[in-house]
Amino acid sequence: MAPSNDPVEFVEKGVDKLHARFIYYLKTVWKRIRSLLTPLSKFLKNLISGAKSLAKTVGKAAVKQVTSAAQYILKLITQVELTLKNLVKLGKRILDTIRKNLDRSRVVRILKTVIRKYVEMIRQVWGWIREIWDELGVLDTALSVISRFASVLQLVFRWIRDLTGILSAVKKVKSLLKKVLKTLRLEVKEAIRLLKDVAKLPVPKEA
Repeated sequence: MAPSNDPVEFVEKGVDKLHARFIYYLKTVWKRIRSLLTPLSKFLKNLISGAKSLAKTVGKAAVKQVTSAAQYILKLITQVELTLKNLVKLGKRILDTIRKNLDRSRVVRILKTVIRKYVEMIRQVWGWIREIWDELGVLDTALSVISRFASVLQLVFRWIRDLTGILSAVKKVKSLLKKVLKTLRLEVKEAIRLLKDVAKLPVPKEA
């Protein structure tokens, strides 16, 4: 097969591959994660309302760790989801620009700007997911402390019965994120390499 004369063909292939991955993260992985952590929001509200009484049995530190970690995780879950949606939109826009615009000099100029933004968003998602992973470890440990007193606590707080399900959900999310972190780390490297190659692209002379 003869080599292509299209200077941005490699960009299309690179973005197309990344685009497919981020659609998968958004529509499959993140949908599953949000579903698993939905009960955490209700559990958190109950925990905050009963924090003072709960702290007398499990200690202030455990209650504070669960509260801060859960709040931060739920906040980041929303931020990642929103950024993934924007990444998918931007990825589609980049591919449409390459495929529908025959003026390659104009396409190269556009790519030099939008690919940088695209990669910045990918790196942002990567950073947030690592933070979620760290906070899930804190949350898991703190919830495990509270679970030691579950049999006593559920006599006063009926919602403590939900703790077993919450702990199970946290472990499942950790398992999902462990896989995501492994693959996303490689995709971040691919994106950065793509950005560097785009930066080196000479702008073709206008016809």
